[in-house]
Amino acid sequence: MSTIAATTTDSDGNRDSAALTSHLADASAAPPADAGRDLGDRQLCTVHLDWCTETGDHDDHFGVLHAVTGNDGRELLNAWLIDLSGSQPVIGLGETDTDAAEARVKATELRRFADELEILADKMDGSASHEQPRDTDTCPDGVSFCAGEPRDHEDPREHTHHGPPIAMGTHRPYAGQHRDGIMAFYLSQVNDETPGLEFEAGGNWPTLDLGEVDELISDMSAHLAKLRAARTQIAGLLARRTSEAAVTPGRIWTYNDMYGTRHTVTCPSWCTTDHTDDMDGKRHPADVHHELYGTVAYAEYTEGYEDYKSWQLLCAHLAVSPDSTVSPAYRVPHVLVEVAADMYTRPMDPDQLAEFIETVAGQLEELRAMHPRLTTARTEWAARTETVSNAEVT
Repeated sequence: MSTIAATTTDSDGNRDSAALTSHLADASAAPPADAGRDLGDRQLCTVHLDWCTETGDHDDHFGVLHAVTGNDGRELLNAWLIDLSGSQPVIGLGETDTDAAEARVKATELRRFADELEILADKMDGSASHEQPRDTDTCPDGVSFCAGEPRDHEDPREHTHHGPPIAMGTHRPYAGQHRDGIMAFYLSQVNDETPGLEFEAGGNWPTLDLGEVDELISDMSAHLAKLRAARTQIAGLLARRTSEAAVTPGRIWTYNDMYGTRHTVTCPSWCTTDHTDDMDGKRHPADVHHELYGTVAYAEYTEGYEDYKSWQLLCAHLAVSPDSTVSPAYRVPHVLVEVAADMYTRPMDPDQLAEFIETVAGQLEELRAMHPRLTTARTEWAARTETVSNAEVT
């Protein structure tokens, strides 16, 4: 088991670290000396009553040991609250002393790691399914995500296409009687209609204990990552349908520019721009561009007190201006992200867009980390307000 190094401030600060190592080794194996007595007979810690698990006379304070073990039984990581001989309490994380702010940052990183571990497991399951014979036939209509269930394709007038179901909490205790999981979703499409997401959020759950709540939170984080992946998959399917619809004979068109020169234009397969205005004979070739608009999201903002307005943000545009006079970057397909209304990034190539996505994803993690801080702050504020109110009453 790993040892935890802890700083001390009194004359006993140089005590042999073997004592702490021994305490770690015996934390989960050895029963406490007063295990045979009732809780009421024990002398609880008077210094850290809310978290110290030591009883009787003691100088060193230890909280509950939280540990993750590998398949071989060895610890991968451990954490607990400790206070050695009058030092300031710290969180022992592995072999380091960690304060509260650092612990929250590491908690965010560990949640991200857990999501990535789940994704690795999904990829492993996917690889195994590709290697083994499938129980179902492939979709006769060639729908990429369809599992090809025969009963969904029996009716010649209507074919229902279903992707594999993805559920949370499969065989977890908190799922109760829903042993195949809860909050299931899967991609769905009828004939050649627009694909969508079937979402099943029902289910009666049993009362959850603390450990099961922790499992639920962990699974929700991984489930959310899978739901985002499904959203991306649907967006890709819709974009492909848009591109296919755009490839029509009408997408080859001609126009006269402002100098009277005639041009023949072939739109890219993904272009959804209406070029009617480009045919008025007043355009410079540099003004003719091809574009595909992404989905727009909105958030509220204010420039004055309580004067809130809806503002679009993070809208991506796939575009190309073959005769641009601004920069060569505009003459090849690129993405512009409208970060906020009328505020654009530079034209980005695939690598630059990937870097931008990671930047935004990192900032989202910061927002997620801020959420529990806000919850704690509101709780503390409410408690303080209640204390002040009670004091005023008395």
